Amino acid sequence: MPKLILSTPLNLGKKQITELSFRDYTTAEDYLSFDQRGGVAQRIALIASLTGTDEALIKQLRGPDYVRAEQIASDMLEADAAVAAQTAEKKSSESSPLSD
Repeated sequence: MPKLILSTPLNLGKKQITELSFRDYTTAEDYLSFDQRGGVAQRIALIASLTGTDEALIKQLRGPDYVRAEQIASDMLEADAAVAAQTAEKKSSESSPLSD
């Protein structure tokens, strides 16, 4: 499970957030964030979804922490695309007749 250690912790009352823990997987709901908003708002929604954190908290991240969180989210989406492409390629090769 990817973790992002914040270079600048966030203070919520008496509690301090020092890290964000990303899930090990993405869901269709994560992809929904791309349907509803502009680019930065989409990424904030995606990071919030992947970390199980409220969007209001993600909006408070300092720039460097946000950029690193955005990279982790992008890497997760790219990994999904790679697995999907491999699966499609495997199914395609299994259904193709062999040439003699």
